[in-house]
Amino acid sequence: MSNSVDIDGRGVGTALSNIDIEKGGQQGPGNTNIDPSEPISRVIRWFRGATLWFSSTRQSEPPSPATTQSHWQQEEVSRIDGHPEGYPQLAAFIDSDESFLMCRRFGWLNSRVLLYRQDELVKLEETLIAMDDDDTAYDGGKTLKSREEDDGRKDIEEQVSRKTLINQIDTKLKEYHELISRVRTFVALKRPSARNFNSFKNWMIDQKPVTREEMQFIRHAGDFVALADGQEGGWFDGFVEDILTKIPKDLARKLFSGPEELAKSNDAYVHLYSRYRIDILVRLILTIITVVLLVVPTAVLYEVSGHAALKIGLIMLFTLLFSMALGILTKAKRHEMFAATAA
Repeated sequence: MSNSVDIDGRGVGTALSNIDIEKGGQQGPGNTNIDPSEPISRVIRWFRGATLWFSSTRQSEPPSPATTQSHWQQEEVSRIDGHPEGYPQLAAFIDSDESFLMCRRFGWLNSRVLLYRQDELVKLEETLIAMDDDDTAYDGGKTLKSREEDDGRKDIEEQVSRKTLINQIDTKLKEYHELISRVRTFVALKRPSARNFNSFKNWMIDQKPVTREEMQFIRHAGDFVALADGQEGGWFDGFVEDILTKIPKDLARKLFSGPEELAKSNDAYVHLYSRYRIDILVRLILTIITVVLLVVPTAVLYEVSGHAALKIGLIMLFTLLFSMALGILTKAKRHEMFAATAA
């Protein structure tokens, strides 16, 4: 029988007990001949058995802290396709990019409620004025000069007292002011770009995540507001993304889509680009345009000798081009444009 080692990982003693060694037959009691290499062979076989046992126990050990930390450092990406069809998938699509974060502001309903609350206050105001006039004619306006005396009157019921009316007015004013604050918040929000809204609408029509009746809200394009502020370049960022759709899709995704954007959807018609990478490209283009508008006039004026009127005309032309580029390609405010042009 040849040498065999059977390690089942139950302990060193068990492993070594399974080492079956046969070398030149069994030693009888009367056999005193001992092979000098026998002890060395036993040590070698014991060392091999211990090594195999140690390797097997290493496989069953718990993961190291470094392995555990790397597990928790892996980010989970919310996939659009990974959610059930319906509102869960629609919510995942809206969350996939801030450009799709839009909703209706219900401007008509807000106006109706605002007009209703306003008319309520008008009626309460008229009632208070009439009450003041009646008290002036009744006692010469004495109750109008003392709140305590007016509150303590016994000639009128509490339900129609001035105190009750003032409390009603205060309640309606609170509702009215809260409504005004809500309306002002929505009015301050800007409309989504036509590009972003059309992308959202096309996805809704193509995927049909909800019933036809509950998709009617997308028909009110003029009532939508964007909940996320756009980039500094505004429409120029969208223009750059439109250009990216004209180049091969694989190349565009490789250059301008990060791992997170690629993992969000397997739909061939959904293209999600990294905001960071788009912003770098836009900044690079704007930098080139700015340098051209600043350096080219200097070079042209250097080549033009004399002709003072021509030089003044060129200065005005390039200043106008710079202001136009600043106003069209960025979201610079009026005072910022004026300061940049004057500089």
